[in-house]
Amino acid sequence: MKKVVKITVGIVLALVVILVGFFTLVPEVERDLINPFVPKEEVYVQINEEPIDARRYEYTLIGYTEDDDKKEVTFSSTRVLKENAFLIVTTKGSYVEKWEEIQVEELPDRVKEQLNSD
Repeated sequence: MKKVVKITVGIVLALVVILVGFFTLVPEVERDLINPFVPKEEVYVQINEEPIDARRYEYTLIGYTEDDDKKEVTFSSTRVLKENAFLIVTTKGSYVEKWEEIQVEELPDRVKEQLNSD
């Protein structure tokens, strides 16, 4: 009986060490990418800030989902994007899967109101 308890405690401790290591060492973006419980969302943003120029042009913008949820997204581009352009950004948590420029007519009405009020 003692042997079974020791093995069980050892397995639980090993799992705890693995999980703590995973959440400590793996960046949030990669965790969101592989986590099956993080849903995909489409966030609508407007290019209203200058990018940070590193190797790529990085943007951090506030956007809105179709459900009026406010969300900050960070993504990069190989070029400077057109000022005041509208984008639809597909995210999975903090991971940005893709972005695409859209016309103002393609924005949902509720999102249009939110972006105009900012």
